[in-house]
Amino acid sequence: MKKIVLLYNFTEDELAKVRRALLPLKFSVKSIGPESFALPVGYLAGLTDEGSPVEEKTESFGKLLVMGGFLNSDIDRLLAAMRKTGFSREVLKAVITPTNASWSGWQLYSEIRREHEVMTGKRPGSD
Repeated sequence: MKKIVLLYNFTEDELAKVRRALLPLKFSVKSIGPESFALPVGYLAGLTDEGSPVEEKTESFGKLLVMGGFLNSDIDRLLAAMRKTGFSREVLKAVITPTNASWSGWQLYSEIRREHEVMTGKRPGSD
């Protein structure tokens, strides 16, 4: 299975920095813009054929890195490379699973952010 990284809400400079960091790892990298936020993450990663919009929301959200087709060792290598870029802590990260493959980027970001807030003890919305 092809290993792919979906990057939501990264600027062109940030994309270039992440692509350089991930180049030695040979992961495919795909930038996801607002026009695709409503599409299923599994579809954007090429893991499913279903590409119908999941919802109508078009608002933006924070930076999100989504991994498709990754093994645990791949995740470790990606996280090490991301630490070198300086983005490691500010970017929410997720792995595509059978459960979330049909979710939109917005749904996935919302769920990952909620989980992150629970794990770090932050109240929702208290950045």
